[in-house]
Amino acid sequence: MFKYTYFLNMKSFYDGLASDYDTMTDFENRFEREESVFRKIVERYSIQTALDAGAGTGFHSLLLAGLGIHVTAIDISPAMLRQLQHNASRMKLPINTVAANFQNLSDVLDTTFDAVFCLGNSLVHLLTDEDLEKTLSGFYSLLKPGGVLIVQILNYDRIMKERKRVQNIKKKGNTTFIRFYDYCNEKLFFNILKVTDTDDGVEHTLNTVELRPLHKEELTGYLKAAGFSSIEHYGSLQFQAYDDSESPNLVMIVRR
Repeated sequence: MFKYTYFLNMKSFYDGLASDYDTMTDFENRFEREESVFRKIVERYSIQTALDAGAGTGFHSLLLAGLGIHVTAIDISPAMLRQLQHNASRMKLPINTVAANFQNLSDVLDTTFDAVFCLGNSLVHLLTDEDLEKTLSGFYSLLKPGGVLIVQILNYDRIMKERKRVQNIKKKGNTTFIRFYDYCNEKLFFNILKVTDTDDGVEHTLNTVELRPLHKEELTGYLKAAGFSSIEHYGSLQFQAYDDSESPNLVMIVRR
């Protein structure tokens, strides 16, 4: 059996993924690997309050909450936030969750934060200049003076040059998740193929969403236009140097 869905917006895309997302992203095993990374970030920037923008099922929110940070988690997908709340309850960690899109955060939140985290390649779901500009201006207004915005996306300078299709293959039990791209000139479509072995045969589900492949210099320009002046570029959250031909990620550390 084969099912294909092309989602015109990321809300539908991630609502559809919510039940599989923790399995696909190795949720449980990542905590031990990444806790020390986030501890260093929290200490380096004296973070006590944080907004996790694009929180998904809550991995980064829960990491931060486990370090004693007061966290507000934002996501456009109610299904993802329900899974986040389940994870938070199971781990006995307090997380404030709000269902909202990035473009109107300053309208739905009435507080400011020491840090805004926008991780997990979330920003590239914003397809228009207007949405990107509104989002970054909103992040700026939600930061306390001297606060820090931490953005992580994939390295699209490398991805759009190499144009490799398969990003990741992960097998869990009788299910395999294959993440891959389709390229259409400068447009990029992200696909997740789920293949499950059942007693009745093999089931296939393919979900697709369009992404905006933001390049380093392009995103830097938008951040400056939003009012940010201090912008540092890294290849990972461990502050490794950014290399446009080698780094898997682009991380920007931006001060208000």
